[in-house]
Amino acid sequence: MRHQYPLGIFSWFGFVLPFQERLRLIKEAGFTTTSIWWEDEDTPWPVKKESMPQLVRDMGLVLENLHVPYNNSSELWSERDSVRSEFIQRHIRWLNDCATHRIPMMVMHLTEGVDPPAPNGDGTKSFRELVKVAEELGIMIAIENTRRSDNVPYLLSKIQSNYLGFCYDSSHHFLSDKQDFNLLENFGERLVATHLSDNDGLEDRHWLPGHGIIDWVMVAQHFPTGYRRCLTLEAYPTTEEREESPEIYLKRAIQKVKNLRDQLGIEGLSG
Repeated sequence: MRHQYPLGIFSWFGFVLPFQERLRLIKEAGFTTTSIWWEDEDTPWPVKKESMPQLVRDMGLVLENLHVPYNNSSELWSERDSVRSEFIQRHIRWLNDCATHRIPMMVMHLTEGVDPPAPNGDGTKSFRELVKVAEELGIMIAIENTRRSDNVPYLLSKIQSNYLGFCYDSSHHFLSDKQDFNLLENFGERLVATHLSDNDGLEDRHWLPGHGIIDWVMVAQHFPTGYRRCLTLEAYPTTEEREESPEIYLKRAIQKVKNLRDQLGIEGLSG
């Protein structure tokens, strides 16, 4: 028996279209959920971020989470309390935005840049503050694996909370960890969201699964059997796919994620 995970795709999927038009195409392709980037969209079709959650619901889609900006997020690990405080308060505001707009989850990066800081006690203090607010508001924080392979496990091991989990980004994982699946194996019960895409082993391409060199059979074998949330793509078209219509791209995307769903069963890999 295979679990019928809800299937989603990020609301920005690589085609420049009005926000509402992208939502309509996502819905018509057969996806049931989406997620949003928490900044205004400006040109050529302006839309305020505060209006996005209701637009998603009006389209009949489930709003899985919002992804917050990660500019200078490495400062969350700073030894200077004044520096960390600024970024803590920024994320607290976003947690309150989630509560205001009835968004159950905030996805965030732990660092930015090519030389991210090592996990440390100062960062733990930052996240204890954030998790306390998240618990009070009832909002899940999903920390996403990026360039470092050690900071997500570090925080998950330091902070035991039902409101701190992780978002598994398959492309980031392949670039930083290759065949090491310790994050999924050791913290699988803390998995709360996915960003599924493929790459060539060189850059974070955001290709559809199967367009790159990620071993999806291996991913399926290590995927936590207890996961019951959304399977969500964070994927953009290749140069060739951009020449096609967004409808064709989304039709291909829904089939790719259905293929993945078929590999993820209650007993792990199902064939």
